[in-house]
Amino acid sequence: MAAIDFQKFRLKHMSWRLKLKDFLDGKGGLSEKQALSHRECSLGVWLYSEGLTQHKHLPDMTKLEKVHKDLHDTVNSIISLKTSGKAEEAEREFQKIGPISDSIIALLDNLEKQVKTGA
Repeated sequence: MAAIDFQKFRLKHMSWRLKLKDFLDGKGGLSEKQALSHRECSLGVWLYSEGLTQHKHLPDMTKLEKVHKDLHDTVNSIISLKTSGKAEEAEREFQKIGPISDSIIALLDNLEKQVKTGA
């Protein structure tokens, strides 16, 4: 089994987060699938192809799946509000992205330690 590059996933997630704001502002950066689908972004592709298969026994992996889905559900809500002309509500909803994203980074940190120690 190949070693998991958690640093790569942290960096990709942080990059995705920056591109998300551009996407929401109509500047591109992400495809609609990468923004909306919890299975189509880099983390989702890994999570559903290898991560859950190899590490489902780790409680933080199940938490990561849930928090990651919550992130994309929030993005869907933001886009729905924005396309409905509710820009202020969309901006308030966008404020949830930071804390959810921080949780994803913390879970990746924890998982990296657990995988390295064989927990």
